[in-house]
Amino acid sequence: MKFYIVTPSFNALHWLQGCVRSIADQVGETVQVHHHVQDGGSSDGTQTWLEAWQQEHAGTPGYQLTFESGKDAGLYDAINIGWRKLPADADIVAHLNADEQYLPDVLAAIAAEAEQHPEVDLFTTAHIILDKDNRYICHRRPAFPNKFFSSLLTQIITNTCFHRAEGFRKRNIYFDCSYRSLGDLLFFRDVMNTNPRVKRLPWLFGSTFVVTGSNVSWTDISRKERERIEAGMPSWKSSLLPLCIKISNGLCRLSDALNNPPGEYSIYDGVEEKRTVRSIVSPTASWKMRSEGEHRS
Repeated sequence: MKFYIVTPSFNALHWLQGCVRSIADQVGETVQVHHHVQDGGSSDGTQTWLEAWQQEHAGTPGYQLTFESGKDAGLYDAINIGWRKLPADADIVAHLNADEQYLPDVLAAIAAEAEQHPEVDLFTTAHIILDKDNRYICHRRPAFPNKFFSSLLTQIITNTCFHRAEGFRKRNIYFDCSYRSLGDLLFFRDVMNTNPRVKRLPWLFGSTFVVTGSNVSWTDISRKERERIEAGMPSWKSSLLPLCIKISNGLCRLSDALNNPPGEYSIYDGVEEKRTVRSIVSPTASWKMRSEGEHRS
């Protein structure tokens, strides 16, 4: 099964190297990967590193890295540009930000699920949230997405989502580049409005998400975009947001209680060429800053 994965990047080489490696090592008997990096014209050596990586891995069976560097209108525009290059032979489409990584063998697991469930359009996984030093903060199970809830809150996290390419092409839905923070919410709102068949994989920890301290989601930009979205809906509907958040979080907590907690995670630390395995001392689904994550060889 062939995966087409797009990574937007801009002056993020420190993170990008781990992201690229975490995708490249997924290739195997059932997995082929075309990874495309859409770079915004970085000045931190990103292009030089990508050129060297591309040359080093040219001819690697089942793996291809392509990249393009040039001015774009931001994160969402970069993803759209990359997605519009979707190869005709791709089976699964995804996007992974430069500061995110796939955990070992997740693409093989998705390939198996896609093979076993040809009727499914979207697959969503659990993920692990890390701090800027790649230390464990918490983990999250996939939400139970539906059309109404998805019009109010982001129920699907981009680094946990895998689209079947056939459905992706038919939907022809892309990110609204007039947003900088809540484009994810609008994108998945529009996707859910097409009534896709979604399969949750709460037992599968597929990726890591890093809280770098500069995430746009927690800025005034996000607040203003939330106000903009709510201005376009009836007041009765926007008033239900707090209740929907509680219900969604409650269902995720229940899902967490019914599945085994993660005991470790394996990632690429900085420029390291091999994954580092870190144990999780006290797994939790509660989001609070923690300083755990012990190194293990």
